[in-house]
Amino acid sequence: MKKLRRRLFMHFSIQFISIAILMVIVVAITLVLTIGLMTEDQAGHNYYYTMLEEISMLDAGESFRDLEMREGWSEGLDEDIWVQIINKQGDVIDAGNVPNDFPDHYSMHDLLLMKENESYKGYELTFYLETFYETDYLFVLGHEPESGISLDELVETYNDNGTIAKQDTAAVNEKLLEVEGTLEIYGSNGEQRISLGEAEREEELPLDAFKRGISPDMYSTKQQTYRDTETGDLWVLYTPNVHKGEINLKTYQATLIGLLITAAIVLLITIVISIWNGFRYGNPLLVFANWLGRMGNGQYDEVLTEREKKHIFRKNGKIKWRYRLYREVFYAFYDMAQKLDASKKEREQLEKTREEWMAGISHDLRTPLTTMEGYGRLLESGEYEWSQQELKDIGKTIYEKSDYMVKLIEDFTLSFQLKNNAALVSLQTVEINSFLEKVIRKFTNDITFQEYSISFKPLKSNRVVQMNERLFERMIDNLIYNAMKHNPPGTSVVIRVDETANNQELKIRVIDNGLGMDEETKENLFSRYYRGTNTEESMEGTGLGMSIALQIAKLHQGSILVESEENTGTIVTVVFSQVEVPDKRAVS
Repeated sequence: MKKLRRRLFMHFSIQFISIAILMVIVVAITLVLTIGLMTEDQAGHNYYYTMLEEISMLDAGESFRDLEMREGWSEGLDEDIWVQIINKQGDVIDAGNVPNDFPDHYSMHDLLLMKENESYKGYELTFYLETFYETDYLFVLGHEPESGISLDELVETYNDNGTIAKQDTAAVNEKLLEVEGTLEIYGSNGEQRISLGEAEREEELPLDAFKRGISPDMYSTKQQTYRDTETGDLWVLYTPNVHKGEINLKTYQATLIGLLITAAIVLLITIVISIWNGFRYGNPLLVFANWLGRMGNGQYDEVLTEREKKHIFRKNGKIKWRYRLYREVFYAFYDMAQKLDASKKEREQLEKTREEWMAGISHDLRTPLTTMEGYGRLLESGEYEWSQQELKDIGKTIYEKSDYMVKLIEDFTLSFQLKNNAALVSLQTVEINSFLEKVIRKFTNDITFQEYSISFKPLKSNRVVQMNERLFERMIDNLIYNAMKHNPPGTSVVIRVDETANNQELKIRVIDNGLGMDEETKENLFSRYYRGTNTEESMEGTGLGMSIALQIAKLHQGSILVESEENTGTIVTVVFSQVEVPDKRAVS
């Protein structure tokens, strides 16, 4: 599931990063358009100030501490415009299109006069103070009067004790009429002393004096002022404003509409992505819920309906792209369904086998009990006079039947102990050849097996191993007994011992040339309660013999392998390690 976790992390990370980038792009475009519209509108009512602001922002270098203008920044200036950049000490650090007779340093007095008169050496001035850097910088833009006349020129030529001499009035008036300008001179008491020229201009209110400082290009005329320091008279020159532009409320309305449209687009994108995510991640969850519902009902063989398969898989069997994120989950569900289905079938088969086993065991126990009960009733009735020989025969029969029942119970107990790790067994050092000879001797001396040929091929060397003699003998007994019980008289049984080339394992083989086993019998040979047989004899026994044999082999760190074909014979091989093991071990 690490791949799934990594893919989920990458998928959601890329998705949300993409959404964030998209939102940033949309907002950035909106901001650029908004700033452009507002800049355009601002330029309409303060043309030269906007120009200075753009120069300070667009032509500045990448330093965040000191102002450094980009190379060639002044090449875009018009010929009648010059710009100087002054630091806080009054030094000019950079300039463009500046006349040769302009100073490289300004005193505070110079800058105050320039600010008050808004003119210098016949040029009209505009100021912009940049406060972004560690130290402040003043941008000064100068341009020639657009009307062709400047107040400095009139003051320098015609000022006569704060006013204009009568003999010069006609000449000044003529100049003003040429440029459609107006000159007004006010005394120190605020009364108008002279008004020359005939320029038409809107009537201004007192607050317009401040509005002109913020948005000078809102008005149809340019205003220049000069105060005579000796008399206190105020000269005010009005000339036509070629850059006049009104504040356009439609621009702000368009900006607001643009922001609302942007918000609507962002909201729409968010809704679309949310709906898409809902379908993308909700559909698989519905499929998983349907799966779990069917599994809860035990329908393990129907993991997906035909409709769901068409919805999830392509025709070539691959998962569709929109479901590929959960590829491991789909495969895990299929694997789990297969295991649950196999477990269900195994449980059903086990239950069926258990029922058959219980029926067989009931029969196996009832048969000796019936015999013992019959003899007991006969003895109890006293109706017969039993001879000594008959009493011995009855006693022998009762002993054999009770012994048979004891063995059945021992099988149950031993199987339970081995399966549930309930017993601790001791291991002894045993020489394998002599041990097997002793076990085989029981069968060769048993007259009930006289019709079977039993032979032993020992290990060439005397090998000592660790084993529990009682349990190991029980295992070998079961294997040899099965080789004869399930085969007809005349079957040859060979017990052979070999060791691997590296002397790390021993192999004890029980080989017969009997009837062999079919595939079903081989598959269920070590299953508890299974009592398969290839003979026509009665189904006696617990069905636990081979299961117990396998558990004993595992107790000795070994295993049992079976090779068999019908009408060919069977080879049962016990493989276990010769490596020394502890004296005590829990049954596993």
